[in-house]
Amino acid sequence: MEAVFPYSLEHKNINRTNGNATNPLFINIESFDSPEPQNVKVEIMLPQGLIFIGDELWQEIKSEAGSVIQREWILPPDYGQNFDLIYLKADNSLAAGNHEIIVKVSSENWQKNSIITFTHENETKSNLPVLINEQSLMPDKSKYNWYIQSITLPVDNFGTKDDRVKDGTIYIRDTALESFRNRMTGDGATNWSAVFNHPAAHLLLEMRNPQQDTRILKFKAELIDKLTGKPAIGLCTSSQSDNETEHGWAGQSGIEDASTAMISLDGKKSQTFILPLYVDYFRAVEGEYNLRVTVFGNGQEKIQEVPITIAKKRSMGLFAVGFSFLCFLIVCLNAQNLKKCIFNIGAKGAITIALFAAVAFGSIVVPTTLLGDVLHVVLGPFSGLVTGVLNGILLYLLVMALLVIYRKPGIVTLMFLVKWMLAGLMFGRFTPLGILSYMVYIVVLESVLYISGFYNKRDLTSGYVLFVSLAIGMADAFITMINLEQLMFFYRLYYADWYIGLYMLINGLVYSSVGTWLGYKVGIKLQQVMGE
Repeated sequence: MEAVFPYSLEHKNINRTNGNATNPLFINIESFDSPEPQNVKVEIMLPQGLIFIGDELWQEIKSEAGSVIQREWILPPDYGQNFDLIYLKADNSLAAGNHEIIVKVSSENWQKNSIITFTHENETKSNLPVLINEQSLMPDKSKYNWYIQSITLPVDNFGTKDDRVKDGTIYIRDTALESFRNRMTGDGATNWSAVFNHPAAHLLLEMRNPQQDTRILKFKAELIDKLTGKPAIGLCTSSQSDNETEHGWAGQSGIEDASTAMISLDGKKSQTFILPLYVDYFRAVEGEYNLRVTVFGNGQEKIQEVPITIAKKRSMGLFAVGFSFLCFLIVCLNAQNLKKCIFNIGAKGAITIALFAAVAFGSIVVPTTLLGDVLHVVLGPFSGLVTGVLNGILLYLLVMALLVIYRKPGIVTLMFLVKWMLAGLMFGRFTPLGILSYMVYIVVLESVLYISGFYNKRDLTSGYVLFVSLAIGMADAFITMINLEQLMFFYRLYYADWYIGLYMLINGLVYSSVGTWLGYKVGIKLQQVMGE
């Protein structure tokens, strides 16, 4: 037998009551090795001043010394369990100090006794004002034991306000792209059970508890159509999907189209709860709703509604992925031009391109791969600004120097393809995302060089090269944005707008422009060496 008062869902040892608070008493009886069902009688003797809040399953016998509440249970054979939660309220006659509750459980052949000791304290008035919002005002505050103070969403699983999204907005996954995303990242088919059992968002529920009750309450969140005022589909519970049924429904919770949870008031006047919201991704519809939050238990119910928006965040990610596939298609359609480029530059030119690609691999890919994780530990998300010196300045120095020597369309494509093959062979970087990233580099840079007239220019003046350097810098800033958006789309990462802008400015515009200008100077020197 287990008997606890006051009982808390977190199983905290409170052992204390305050003022006129209402507190639960939990009793649990387990039987084992019993061949037949057993009839048992449960008696709970309460001290004077501790009032039983009526329950039709229990009978109450009052006396001057206190009251006795009792009921009968049937324990099943072999192994069985019976439990219940009853609420007791202290009135003004309950003196401050230590008190006892005696619990007796008896059958024909045995009896179990348990004595619960708790300390009662007179309520002390706080100097802090109790803030009550407009929706929480009640005419008779003496009967208003607890209420909802505020609802904040979205927050993370630690209760911190999520600054990435607008207040009251829940971004959900687009199931039409889920399998495509997983296959592109090498994860195979989508595990819908994992998708459904991961909360779409969290909300922060602040409860006020003026009477300092200890209660077990139920929480329910559901979407309400703003036009009709009726519940709408969209939310669900995590138990509605499991590994066996995948995206089919599993065990029923008794409440459909809502996220549910249990919360426990532990006697504090103010208490916050971080609660998950689960979304039915197959049936949820984007739009404006009211989120109706209902907290109920022991005959009391409190409701509050807040406006929310259900949205799918996909615009920039889809644009980046679509643009990458377009670049891949363009490179494939122009593959024949690479053969012409090789014939035009000859064996000497092909060897030179391979040499530059090998230098780029050895001086950029190798140190970035080997030291990148170490820099990430030290510098965190800003490590890319250091590795960007290699990926930006040194890379474009080599690209521009090679272009000064061989100024023909396809040179950039050949160099990047050889560099990609070396990286794939040495470090296993033959990934779909890696291919798309290189295709974006090739198409954007070749397009900028062609539009700027670089291939048709007879003499490269300093002013013109400065213009080309700035154009390539802006092009690399665009490439940086596309690559970051692809990472966010495929790997569900998040980069703040200021972070993307910083990388576009430093790694894209500044590093690439400087590298291109230096590459022009190096290319002039190499031209002289080749001429000699």
